[in-house]
Amino acid sequence: MADTLTIVIDLTEAETDLAPEALESRSLELADELQSGDLVDSARLARESDLPEGAKSGLLAFIGGVLTAEVNRENLQKAVDFLGNRFYGRTLTLQYEADGLKTTLEYKNAEDLKVALAAVQKLETIRIQVKEKS
Repeated sequence: MADTLTIVIDLTEAETDLAPEALESRSLELADELQSGDLVDSARLARESDLPEGAKSGLLAFIGGVLTAEVNRENLQKAVDFLGNRFYGRTLTLQYEADGLKTTLEYKNAEDLKVALAAVQKLETIRIQVKEKS
């Protein structure tokens, strides 16, 4: 089991009112915040090749609104807590795959998150999607 997880953070559904340039800027700001807070080892705009099979993508080399981050397993809880606080009031969806089984968990609060993270301790790739307020 690797010490580092690859996380895909998708803001495209949460920021539907933004122009593509503004969405890209918001994504880059989030990447900077994650890195400056030592929550992730690296964060950058995602390329189409970074996305899991079946994910939406555009025709651009980079996909605005979607980040790829490398997170140390020890910082996973902190990174996801940060995202929960950053997007307070919105539903976050945690999608993961293990042993060929794909699972999606939605959470809005710390208790839901605790249950979700307990289920993903042995994973290699995680996708987090921020959705509109419900």
